[in-house]
Amino acid sequence: MKWLGIGLAMFLALALFPKSAGEHIQHPVSYIEEVEGDTSHAPYKVQFIDLDKYQSIGAYENTFTTVPDNGNKLTVKVRNRNSSGTVILNVYRGTEEFGYMDVKAGREGIRTFVMNDGSGVTGDWKVYATTRDGHVMNLQVQAGQH
Repeated sequence: MKWLGIGLAMFLALALFPKSAGEHIQHPVSYIEEVEGDTSHAPYKVQFIDLDKYQSIGAYENTFTTVPDNGNKLTVKVRNRNSSGTVILNVYRGTEEFGYMDVKAGREGIRTFVMNDGSGVTGDWKVYATTRDGHVMNLQVQAGQH
């Protein structure tokens, strides 16, 4: 009977206070976020892509890996050197997709990424550019960490 009383007391304690002490401890979760443009104009510590000219009907794709020691920003720039036509640019980190950005003829698309906690940028990245209508692309592509 004594054990039944102890069991009932424990059940009531858990029912009234369901959170354990461990659940009250919160660890910050770091994640990547995109910020507007390249505001720093700082030189790249590491340049992953430095392609002066990519001319093709096929999509452009390149991958690289960032490490925290190389900086807290990653900047990807794609200049559409065509006189007409729009290029669509997408950037991925692992399986996370950041969505397409239209880069009109004669313009440059800039995408900058930072860790929300200010730490160095990490991850496996992919830069992907293509068109919706299959026209020949003439691109200048850069990506670097700073």
